[in-house]
Amino acid sequence: RYRLLLSYLVVTGSVLGIFAFTMYGIVARDRQHQLNLQIRQLATVAAVSFDTIQHEHEELFQEAEYSDYVESRSLDPSGFISLSDLMEKYQTHSSSFDITPVQGSATTSLPGLHPLTPRHQGIEWFDSQKLPLVREGDRFPSMPLPSEIAPDGEWIQTKDLRSFVLPISVAVSSTETTVLGYVRASESLVPLTTELEHFRQQLALGVLLVSGLVTIGGIWLTHQSLRPVLASFEQLKQFTSDASHELRNPLTAIRASIAVLQSHPERVHPSDVQKLQAIASASEQMSQLVDDLLLLTRLDRQTHDKHTWRIIPLDELLEELGHLYGDRASQSDLTLIVDALTPVTIQGDADQLQRLFTNLLTNALKYTPAGGHVTVTLRTSGAYALASIQDTGIGIAADQLPHIFDRFWRADHARTFDRGGSGLGLAIAQSIARSHLGNITVSSDLGHGSCFQVKLPIYPG
Repeated sequence: RYRLLLSYLVVTGSVLGIFAFTMYGIVARDRQHQLNLQIRQLATVAAVSFDTIQHEHEELFQEAEYSDYVESRSLDPSGFISLSDLMEKYQTHSSSFDITPVQGSATTSLPGLHPLTPRHQGIEWFDSQKLPLVREGDRFPSMPLPSEIAPDGEWIQTKDLRSFVLPISVAVSSTETTVLGYVRASESLVPLTTELEHFRQQLALGVLLVSGLVTIGGIWLTHQSLRPVLASFEQLKQFTSDASHELRNPLTAIRASIAVLQSHPERVHPSDVQKLQAIASASEQMSQLVDDLLLLTRLDRQTHDKHTWRIIPLDELLEELGHLYGDRASQSDLTLIVDALTPVTIQGDADQLQRLFTNLLTNALKYTPAGGHVTVTLRTSGAYALASIQDTGIGIAADQLPHIFDRFWRADHARTFDRGGSGLGLAIAQSIARSHLGNITVSSDLGHGSCFQVKLPIYPG
């Protein structure tokens, strides 16, 4: 359920992230384009007034009576004359110019000069030698013009300012033009940056809000989608438990009857002896299978109730199993090595843990040919105990490794090697490990052996 919910949230979060990123990219690109159009339009409109600006600038500097005024007031450190000062001087001292105020503004306009420069914008006029003439609007830090300027204009951008330089040309022949001057229109990027930052915050807030709603909806959808699966699983577990219980009685009766017949061989026809042995062997296997199914059912339904667990020295448990299975290994011409056991205590059910390691040891001995050896080790890693059972047996193919803990699984080569197992031993071992908040991992090399590693939490007390 949690994996399904996590997958759902990851997919939905990725879609929301891509949507927000794409939306921001589209809006940012559109606003950048609008800004460029505004700056270019401002430069184009200002270029119309270049003749008037240049003429008035020359007239002002030619008037001796205004030279002191220009040097003391109008000329700023960058070499520009303020357009408002230029108009003010001529509005006050010259009646030869048609000076009219711009409606709704305190700024007046010279002939041919339209009202320009809203807030955060500035215009600068240069002569043909790229020397400053007049400026209007916000006084941004003045920079020299580029050495090379394309005929259709040149873009300049710094961290907080974007400018467009437009050359003002006139054709002197059909193939030649001359540059009369330049106009540089600039606009601050601070308002756009602030606007985009606000937009990013809104997008982030929207994504977080939608993600919260998606999480709530995902929890509900995950619960609803898994209800029939969980119901089917519960039915399957109930069926397995009921069937196992129901099979135990007839199997017990069969085994008892076979035992009675085998205890009185004189009542059995010699030709039926092998048949009785086959029936006895099959009934024993079925009884073992039923017991394993009942154990799996109990493990599936068992909660992690640590109140019934006790402290278990895991190294002593493994050492006892080594002594118990040592003789069996010797009879099969195998070497069982129980060595390098680090003293470790864990908390759990002793019978179940003994069943876990018994299953792993039995498999290791069963699938290791004569002359091989099985090694049991125990060490610690952080807060976990790592018990390893390594053999030099037939190994497991790489494509079979993901399925070895499936119920009733047995690889094809294992079937030919031994037919006595039920295919539930590793499934039981993994269920016991998980019920003790651990797990089992396996690595194997076909034809050279396998290594099963049990990871269990160490008792902190």
